[in-house]
This record gives sequence, structure tokens and C-alpha cells, in this order.
Amino acid sequence: MRDRGKDGGDVGDEFTGSGSGPRVTPRQAQILDLAATGLSDKQIAQRLRVSHRTVRTHFENLFVDQGIRNRSQAIAIWSRRPTQGHKARPADECPYPKPFPPGFVECPAYEATQMITLDISHRPLGAVWTCRHLESRLMPNTDYRWYGGCAIGDAEARRRWSTAIGADRLYDISQLRQEVSALSGPYIQRLIELKGGHPAAPAGGEIQGVVDEFMTEMMRLLQSRKTVLDELHLPLEAVLQLVRIAIDRFVEQGLTEPEWEVPDEVLTLFPDDIRSYFRPRQAVDRPDKLDRTGGETA
Repeated sequence: MRDRGKDGGDVGDEFTGSGSGPRVTPRQAQILDLAATGLSDKQIAQRLRVSHRTVRTHFENLFVDQGIRNRSQAIAIWSRRPTQGHKARPADECPYPKPFPPGFVECPAYEATQMITLDISHRPLGAVWTCRHLESRLMPNTDYRWYGGCAIGDAEARRRWSTAIGADRLYDISQLRQEVSALSGPYIQRLIELKGGHPAAPAGGEIQGVVDEFMTEMMRLLQSRKTVLDELHLPLEAVLQLVRIAIDRFVEQGLTEPEWEVPDEVLTLFPDDIRSYFRPRQAVDRPDKLDRTGGETA
């Protein structure tokens, strides 16, 4: 069933201008383009060099003017708008609607990860599913239009990468990552609350206590999955180092830092056949690295 606008019109038509409702403004289009790539309101504000409040005001105007219930609905409608008659889209654009639904399997290279959305006061609103390969990129020959690009590349690059890593291995890694996310969620929420409650002078002792407790529980989880880690060619100590880097970066940068690459000194701790999982762009740029990965795990 299609969503209806406040006057009974089709909300999708209002977004595209094909109905009687108002079109989005150029600024709202920019914001929706960036939101569809998985960026938070604060990250969008940084990209557009406007205030966080300005981004929220544009969303609130969309909600009121077009009868949209929430941010996720706005992104979903924007992502599925008709594009006939538009210029050719970039080959590396992610072609799937966002946010991704739970259990999404249409893309062979999809790597589910949760993005926490914040309200105006930087309090958690909830989480939506995105892909760790999704990046916000400027449209060619513009400095104002954005699209959701795939870090791996086009459809053929995604197919080659997923085939080289192995479908079974990717599925098993995804399941393990979901376990890690489930454990991490409550600790991330506690850290957000601690950091939000002390904007000028964060409660360092309390934050460190939460981090230490998190790492203890994470070590317990990963040790209990040692057999699975070995089968996936993921050394326990290397994975723990990655988790530690991630939580330290979160404490320092919060939710505003973009996706970061695995440091070289940690990447070398992983076998050759799994390194392209962590750096898919480099692997696709060098096909010989994909050819040697060997596909499925033994």
C-alpha cells in the first residue's frame, strides 16, 4: 500500500513533482541524497557546512508539508522515486532502496551494519540498517548533488569480490558481526548518554569503566567463537585489536567519524585470503589479489 500525503495525494508523487503536492527544495534534495547514503544529521550538516539544527528543520518541514511520519519514511520514499528521463547514474551507485530492510539479500556484497540516528539533542532515536560499503559521493561534474556509492565499485566488481571471498564465508562473517553488534549496542548507548551528559568535560572515569566492561564481555564472546573465527581465518587477537580500535575511536569521535580502514599494522595480522574483505576497494583495483583468495573456506 502506497503512503498518502496529508491531502490524500501520493507522497512519492509529491517528492518527484508528478502529483499536485509541492516538490522538495534543492537543499532538501541534497539532505535526502546524503541521508539515503546512511549519513546522520550531524554528518550531513558537516558535509553541507550548515548547522545541525538546519538539517533537522528541513526534515521537520518535510514531515509537516508532505505528511511524512519520520526520517526513515522520507528516505525510503526518496530512494524509490522514479528516475526516468534523468541523466545516466554513476556505475558505482548502490541501486537498492534505503534504508535496507532486515534480512536483505539482493546484493551479493551487502554487509549489514546498524547506524544509530540521533535527535537534535544528540540522543539516540534508534538504529537503521545500512551497508558498510555504502559511501556518500558527489555526482560527477557537480558540487551539490550526492549519491550513495559502493566502495567496491559497480555490479561486476561486487560480484567478483563476493565470489572471491566466498558466499558461505561472507554469510558466516555477517552472522558473527550481528552477534558483535548485539553485544555492542547497550554499551554504545551508555557511552552516548555519558558523553551527551558531559559535553564540556566528559566523565572520563565512567567512560573508561564502560569501555573496560565492554572489552571484557567482547573477549568472552569472541573466545566462545574461537572455532568459528579459525574457520573464517580471523585470528582472535587481530579481531580484538580491531574492536579496541573501533571503541576507542567512538569514544574520541562519537558518531561523526566516517568509515575508517583497518590500520596496516593490524591488517598484516590477517591471512592474505581475508585481507580483501577489509579493504575491498584495493582488492578490486588489483584483480590478482582477488584471483588468489581461493573462494570458500576449507
